[in-house]
Amino acid sequence: MIVEKTLLEGCTLLVVEGVIRLGESAEFFSRTLDRTLKEDAGHVLVDFSRINHMDSTGLGELVAFLERFRSQQRQLVLINPSERIRRLLALAELDGQFKIYDTVDEAIAAEV
Repeated sequence: MIVEKTLLEGCTLLVVEGVIRLGESAEFFSRTLDRTLKEDAGHVLVDFSRINHMDSTGLGELVAFLERFRSQQRQLVLINPSERIRRLLALAELDGQFKIYDTVDEAIAAEV
């Protein structure tokens, strides 16, 4: 898994590439979100356009961090998740819990 971090307009953009599943990739994703939560300010936008696969472990990490971000009055926003990830969120009835946008520009215009 590869993560590129960019600070822009009062928020942090994480562009994630690869897979998020049980094991090292989910742990790496979790550590990245934890570091971002502790070290950066503002909302966090996670660009999923380069994610090939996410399993229930990855979904669990997102949900856990959603609550942590909310406790600090910050948002964890999903950008361009694949149809498969959108279906997974809908199946788990979580699609209404996350703010989801097709592009970074749309998210910034709406959120920041």
